[in-house]
Amino acid sequence: MKAAKFTVEGTAYYLVLDGEAMFQIRDTFGGTKLLLEQIEQDTREGFDAACTAAAFMAERGELIRRRLGYAPGEIPDADTFRLLVPTYEIVDLKNAVIKAVTLGYGREVKSAEDDEYDEGLEELRQKKTPSSGRNTTA
Repeated sequence: MKAAKFTVEGTAYYLVLDGEAMFQIRDTFGGTKLLLEQIEQDTREGFDAACTAAAFMAERGELIRRRLGYAPGEIPDADTFRLLVPTYEIVDLKNAVIKAVTLGYGREVKSAEDDEYDEGLEELRQKKTPSSGRNTTA
């Protein structure tokens, strides 16, 4: 699972958009698109939305870390971000939320070349062209 790392007062939090965080965001903001529109605003509400979403995703990130065997860390709430994020890091917080959403909806696509062997394609790759560089086939 991919996460966006965000550090507050020396504590690293890993923001993860998984299914549970997605549904919490839907219940609170009406969906991730509406969340992103709200945090784009340079307002108190935009900051509050970023803090709330970061708390949802940091909780999921911490629970995943624990499941993977890491030592338990703090599970922050929205007030942790509201109180401890300095004004010069508000944009960084918002960017971390956006990155976590992007990573959460992204998926890795395995190329077909990794799974299949195509004899015809391999034959074309191995076919040599004449040294003159001209194609002699019609």
